[in-house]
Amino acid sequence: GFFHTVLVLFLLCNVCFNYALCVCTRNKGERYDVVVRELADCMGFLYPESEEEMREFKQDFEDKLIHRSNMRRQRALRAEAAADAEQQQRQQQQQQQQNGNGDSSVTNVDSTQSQISTNAASNGQMNETQLQPSARPPLSSLPSTPARTQPPPRLYGWMLLGPHEWGYCNYSKQPKPPRSHYDHVMKCLCLNMDHYCPWMFNVVGYFNYRYFCNFLFYVFLGMLYAATITFYPFYEITGTHKHHSRKWQREHPDEVREREQETPVVFAFMISLSVGIAVFCLLSFHAYLVFTAQTTIEFHGNMSKKRRARERGTSWINPYDLGWKDNFKQVYGSMHPILAMLPSSREPEFFPFPINGELAKRRHTKSKEEVKGNRSRDKTMSTTAISMGSTASSVPRRRVGASDPERVALIV
Repeated sequence: GFFHTVLVLFLLCNVCFNYALCVCTRNKGERYDVVVRELADCMGFLYPESEEEMREFKQDFEDKLIHRSNMRRQRALRAEAAADAEQQQRQQQQQQQQNGNGDSSVTNVDSTQSQISTNAASNGQMNETQLQPSARPPLSSLPSTPARTQPPPRLYGWMLLGPHEWGYCNYSKQPKPPRSHYDHVMKCLCLNMDHYCPWMFNVVGYFNYRYFCNFLFYVFLGMLYAATITFYPFYEITGTHKHHSRKWQREHPDEVREREQETPVVFAFMISLSVGIAVFCLLSFHAYLVFTAQTTIEFHGNMSKKRRARERGTSWINPYDLGWKDNFKQVYGSMHPILAMLPSSREPEFFPFPINGELAKRRHTKSKEEVKGNRSRDKTMSTTAISMGSTASSVPRRRVGASDPERVALIV
């Protein structure tokens, strides 16, 4: 009894806590701005401050997308032209084979036609159709069936960018960090956007994805426990006490009174079993996404990238995948997995994606030694900049994410 009460309260508190935080945690506002600025500083991205810089960044982004889409279109046209040339070559080979077979049968056709004409002339019953040989249309005049060409897959702007390139959001009018998307329901740009959940009344993204996964996990545990404790009563109800006679019911009134509780037990078992199976399927899918460093949006985009890579005879690798252990830390942090699953309102420890092939911690989660090292490095950089004088101000800063021919070659 005590263990049952404690376990039920533990599961209920975790379900309510994670659901409340998943609903109330917003993926916009001051927290979003802080993470974006920290991410820009960590990546060396020159975040546009003025309207002129924003217009320049937008123009660079649009030019980059146009250039890459044109290159992709030219590559598709070259592939289509090569396929057409190969098809024409096969048709010519088939025509040559058919012409070779037709020449050998010409003599047989002429001899049969001469016999028919002599027989018809002798009988005097020759038809006009018999005088004319059967016309064979040339193979070149036959209509050729057009090859079925599949429509090209729909490509979005973020699918033309590199894994660490910044874009521009036309809805929010601001730079778009990698792995971020605009949610049209919440009207905000969300980091690591997974999907909009109508049951949560919120978009699931960088700040509340851990609460969403924990909510599914504890709901599944609760349904599993409910189905376990109601299975034996459900089995007893459906297996026995079903075909007893009225005499037995008069002799056992206590057990008959217990039969009035059959409906709640059956309802509890069926609800817990059905909800548990549905939540388990959703939990399994998101566990796969967590351990492979993907979101629901990226899952569909990566499927098309893998398909195109197979058509080219190559393989495609997820650039955010660091192994299942680091992928788990990307969402839950570096603490022990069991402790990471307990209720906590802490912010994400790492940035939304790995930088330079490894996990990158945010400023508020770094240790004192790391903070001191960064401060000393900043001091040395500032002293060197001051010693350079006016020459340092004349050197233009590079905007990461603008037109980069090396990244164009890698993506297209």
